[in-house]
Amino acid sequence: MSSRQMRMEQTTAPRWLALTVAAFGLLLSGCPDEGVECGEGLTECSGECVDLTSSTTDCGACGVACGPEQVCSQGSCQRCGEGLCNNDIVAACFNTGQVVGIQSGSDLKGPNRPLGERPQSVAAMQDVLLVLDAANKLRQARLSDYAPLPGVPALDTGVAPNQLLVEDPYVYVLNSTSNTLLVFQRKTEPGPLTDGTRFPQGLGLTPVASVDFGANTNPFAMARIGSELWVTLYGNLGGDVSAGGKVARVSLANPAQPQLDTSYLQLPGGAALQPFQGSSPIPSPSGIVAHKGRLYVALNNLDPNTYGPGGPGLVARITPETREVTYLPLGNDCLNPGWLAPVANKLLVSCAGKATYDASFNLVAVEKTSMVLLDEQDAVVSTQLIACPPTGGTCALPSAGRFAVVGSRAYVGDNNAGRIFVYDVSGSQLVEVRGLGPSKPAPIPACQREAGFSLVSDVVAIP
Repeated sequence: MSSRQMRMEQTTAPRWLALTVAAFGLLLSGCPDEGVECGEGLTECSGECVDLTSSTTDCGACGVACGPEQVCSQGSCQRCGEGLCNNDIVAACFNTGQVVGIQSGSDLKGPNRPLGERPQSVAAMQDVLLVLDAANKLRQARLSDYAPLPGVPALDTGVAPNQLLVEDPYVYVLNSTSNTLLVFQRKTEPGPLTDGTRFPQGLGLTPVASVDFGANTNPFAMARIGSELWVTLYGNLGGDVSAGGKVARVSLANPAQPQLDTSYLQLPGGAALQPFQGSSPIPSPSGIVAHKGRLYVALNNLDPNTYGPGGPGLVARITPETREVTYLPLGNDCLNPGWLAPVANKLLVSCAGKATYDASFNLVAVEKTSMVLLDEQDAVVSTQLIACPPTGGTCALPSAGRFAVVGSRAYVGDNNAGRIFVYDVSGSQLVEVRGLGPSKPAPIPACQREAGFSLVSDVVAIP
């Protein structure tokens, strides 16, 4: 995947393990067992693991197929309408090459649809779903059912596209290995509804500009305040780290002619990162969001010698006008924070945790993966650790990744087992709605597969 950096903590960390743009958050893998062993909430049907509560081909039982105008809801085929099929969340499934829609509130999951080659980032423009994938392509599909628009060619991006931002009529694409920002412009105007979209011939996207951040910068994520786009520069932990640990500013006063301010904002290192004993971390800025007129950046705080957390979870708060940087601690239960988003006037942060592998690269533990809620004063008020129950049953190790917020609910992608965890912000409390806690409904099985790890590479809210 694009600049979803691998954060591996191993018994012996090999020097060849360069952080490239091939993973997202935490690359969790293991040796698949022989045969079909289905995860929680899944049933084996004809050699495949399916969710009988939402599969339109195996609804309620293996072999029970729903009709073309029906959806499988809670194990029974129902006609679209009455609140069904109105998905306002889309998740990208990297390993299975699919996207899937989810209805917030009810948490109803639609069918998984093949789309692209290992989709990495998704966004909506008008009634078209845009998908960035690992084949370095920008693809277009109907937002109504995620079917690719027939005859609409995929557009080339730079190498390892990492994030997609839509501000109609412009589309911004970050390319991690190419170290660039590409700008596309929509040329086609909407027409009458035809074949489920007002753009049956596509959006007519045309590349109009590009920005080069420089070698080894590895741009990770972007956020806009006013006419300025701010981009985190992760750097290359497998080589030259000096080009990273920064935030770049791009003027979009004229979006067709973006201007890069080369006086990059350098994030503080050294003692400011509160290094663990024997570690020498660098900031490793990943997710970024505009919130209350400021910028908030998740800092992985990794040690490039081990690729594991070299200090506690931190968020950098940046005042754009003065470029003042303040580091906010995320508490003792957060390592390797990667993504963040506002929930009203509060801020929610996901922490991927510290992964431990054995000498054969089998995952044996994930520590301190969690969701952390900051209040209006940017202080931690609630934390939810994500962990398997201590005893009983089988449970794939979790790792929190990208997430989307709808109202007071957060839908959190899993970097390991293809699940989506659901949390609700109630006052100053973060409440688990679907997860691994006792007496809680199981996570949504968005991107699960028969064997091996499965990455939920993106989760976005659709307006």
